[in-house]
Amino acid sequence: MESFVERLKDEFKERLISVGLHNIGVTSFIQKNGIFIVLDKNEPEDLILIKKIYTKYRKKYSTPLIGSESFFKDAADVFCMEILELKENAEILYGRNIFLELDVKPENLRKQIEYELRSKLVVLKGAFVDLPLDRKVVDNITYRSMYNFLLILRNLLRLKGKIINDPSLIEVFEETFGVELEAFKVLRDSGKLPFEKLLEVFKKYLREVERLVEISDKILS
Repeated sequence: MESFVERLKDEFKERLISVGLHNIGVTSFIQKNGIFIVLDKNEPEDLILIKKIYTKYRKKYSTPLIGSESFFKDAADVFCMEILELKENAEILYGRNIFLELDVKPENLRKQIEYELRSKLVVLKGAFVDLPLDRKVVDNITYRSMYNFLLILRNLLRLKGKIINDPSLIEVFEETFGVELEAFKVLRDSGKLPFEKLLEVFKKYLREVERLVEISDKILS
């Protein structure tokens, strides 16, 4: 990773404000595997340069999160959960941590939680109906969506004054809101499941996500 940062420094020089690791969409007890790059401004040519550098690292790190300092500051009212994750859990590899300066208002966080929860549920159902019914596909859409729903759980708890940053997140949520999330725990604790077992877990998982929508209605109203 050091060589990646050095190449960015050589290419962008004083234009490079910050480089770091993050795990947006999951919580910080899961290994950080995303890269963020903050520049003074963003030009299309910058993406071409970053692409050339990033290609060598793409198997190890997820798609880079790229933006200018002003972009991230202006996004604090719409990407509340993501900004909070960056603010609390980012690992700075180079430069200044601009996220510490950003403020997220609770009312904006509430709006984003409701939107993300409902929209991700719609996308999850649509993906299941639209894509081939095989283990790899169901496994992929289930685990990808779960990481996003974990982020929502974390921030629903935040609205209750609880900041949970370890694997007990699901259990604390169950206790706080009086709900059972058995499918979430199976997915968290299990490796690859046989296809028939995975389908049964997926059905329970959908019911639990629907329950999260009901809970959010009461909390966010």
